Amino acid sequence: MKIRALEALLGAAYGTPRRDAAWPPRKILLIRRNGIGDMICALPLARRLRASFPAARIDMLASERNAAILQDLTIVDRVLVYRRGRGLLRNHYLSLRRFMAPVRAERYDLVVAITGAFSKLVAVITYATGVARRIGFVPARAHALDFCYSEPVAQPAVREHQIERCLRLAEPLGIAPVDVDVSFALRPEHRRWADEALAAQRLAAGRFVLYNASATRAESSWGAAAIAETARALGARHGLATLACGLPQDAPLLAGSGLAHIVTPSVHQFAALVRRSLFLMCTDGGAMHVAAAMNTPAFVLFATAEPDTWRPWGVPFAYVRSGGRVADITVDSVLERLSEWLPALPVESKRIGRGERI
Repeated sequence: MKIRALEALLGAAYGTPRRDAAWPPRKILLIRRNGIGDMICALPLARRLRASFPAARIDMLASERNAAILQDLTIVDRVLVYRRGRGLLRNHYLSLRRFMAPVRAERYDLVVAITGAFSKLVAVITYATGVARRIGFVPARAHALDFCYSEPVAQPAVREHQIERCLRLAEPLGIAPVDVDVSFALRPEHRRWADEALAAQRLAAGRFVLYNASATRAESSWGAAAIAETARALGARHGLATLACGLPQDAPLLAGSGLAHIVTPSVHQFAALVRRSLFLMCTDGGAMHVAAAMNTPAFVLFATAEPDTWRPWGVPFAYVRSGGRVADITVDSVLERLSEWLPALPVESKRIGRGERI
């Protein structure tokens, strides 16, 4: 009774889904919210759908934080950016009706909600699209919003990488797998910016460590003193220079480290720097997935996130994990792990063939 009442309520608020859908689909909508790393981990699924339905129009409903990753990628035809409104419309459920009106008018044949686990908000967004065929994760135990998906996929209990989890959403479609590719596009101006930045710092490509100081969560931030001490040891023990980088809001932290540093204007300029580094050092977050996209090794300081689930895909990778705050990770433990890992890295960092798309 409660489920029927909830379905009636959502139907009254956003309209009920259509019953008709073309197959093969002519128009597909993918939904992937949250951060940069989340979008990068969704790219293999998007590529699989593009390979299986080359004639379909594929659009992505993204968030303001991760939409830029899709710039110039031909696997997606159009990017719809979901922005929260102001005042009362900052409430997602109140703003959805207005945002979804043009989405419903597109009459998509298939919508796939790309999440790593069940999300009540994403379930409602998916239902509000009005699409007949709706795929997404539901909890192993029944949930009152299970009806939001016409083809629910039970959330597995096993631990697996976020990319593997996202690819499970292709199973109801019965489509063939393709090679996992997490790369995204760089324009010539992004590469020129990186080359000029390195020239100004007198750094050679493949001969420096890039430390990304940005952290979207307080628990994932490492202090300026720890960053500086690690950089000094990398120079003294391994002959490696360190370039620190971050967003404008990280400027005080960068300056406090006393290291050569640079503010990256966009994720694409950052990616171009990552591409030219010997390896990226960062805390857990989107930066490590940018390293994977640029085919660059990564050394990651994890707080509570599980490395098996969130590690950068397909590149040489090492980590130290605190289980609490990154600030609790000692410099000595980082340097010990780096000394074990560095000998296995390729001397030359120029990895041609990935991450240089135009």
